[in-house]
Amino acid sequence: METSAEINQELRQSTSQRKTLPGYRCLGKQRDGNYALSVGVATACFTADQLHKLADIVAEYGKVGHLSTAQSMIIVGIKQQNFYKAKAAVLNAGFDIRSIGRDVRQVKCCPGADFSPFGLQRTFPMAKKLEDLFRGFPTPVKFKISVSGCPNCCANTMLNDFGIHGMLNGWKLFVGGKMGTIPVIARELANSVSTDDVPKYLAAVLRVYKEKAIPDERLARTITRIGLDEFKKGVYENLTDNYDDIIKNAKDAREQEESAGECIGPL
Repeated sequence: METSAEINQELRQSTSQRKTLPGYRCLGKQRDGNYALSVGVATACFTADQLHKLADIVAEYGKVGHLSTAQSMIIVGIKQQNFYKAKAAVLNAGFDIRSIGRDVRQVKCCPGADFSPFGLQRTFPMAKKLEDLFRGFPTPVKFKISVSGCPNCCANTMLNDFGIHGMLNGWKLFVGGKMGTIPVIARELANSVSTDDVPKYLAAVLRVYKEKAIPDERLARTITRIGLDEFKKGVYENLTDNYDDIIKNAKDAREQEESAGECIGPL
C-alpha cells in the first residue's frame, strides 16, 4: 500500500499566507483543487433532521463529509463555482460556518454526565454557555477550548489552550495546551471552580493572553515566555473584572462572519 504524497509547495505557501490574515477565513483550496467548508453546531450534537439536510448539501455540492477532530463537519470537494451556493445552503439549513481564523474556536466536549457512566459534570450546558459567550472573540492566534465531564479527558482537555474537566465538587481548569508539530501539555490553573465561575476564568485568561502575547504567539508560548506564575497572577488580578466587552466583541465578530460576502483571501 502506497501512502506517500507529493508536496505542493505553492499550495502550502498560499495556505500558510492565508493563516496570517485576520478576520473570517475559510478553508481555502484543497489538494484536489476544490474547496471545503467547516460546518458546526454547539456541542456537536445533531438532530436526525439536521443530518438529513446536511447529507443533501454534501450530495449536491461536495464529494464527502469529514468529521474533524474539532467536532465539526468538513464538506470537502466543493467546486469553486459552487462554494458560495454551498455556504448559503449550510446557513439556510440552520448550521454555522465555522471560522478557522485568529479567534476563539468551536468548543469541543465529550458527552459528560448526561450519557457517560464516568461523567461527574454535565458538559453540554457548559460547552454551549462558553460558545455562546466567547466563540469568535479575536485572539493573537487560534484559541481552542475543550470540556470533559471527568478526569478521563476524552475531549483532549490537556491539549487545548483552555481545558476544563469535571470533578465531584466543580471543575478543574488548565491552560496552555496545544497539538501541532510540538505538542504541549496544558498546566493547571485552578481547581474546584464552580460552574458559574468558569466563564470568569476564561474571560480573564483571554484578557491576559491578548495583553501579554507577542504577534503570532500561541498561548502555550506566551505562558512559557513569561512564566506560569506570572500568567496566573494576571488571571487572578482580572478575575473580578466585568467582561461584557469581551462578550460583545465575540458577538460582533460572529455576526460579521455570518454576513461576510466573501472569505478573507481569494478563492
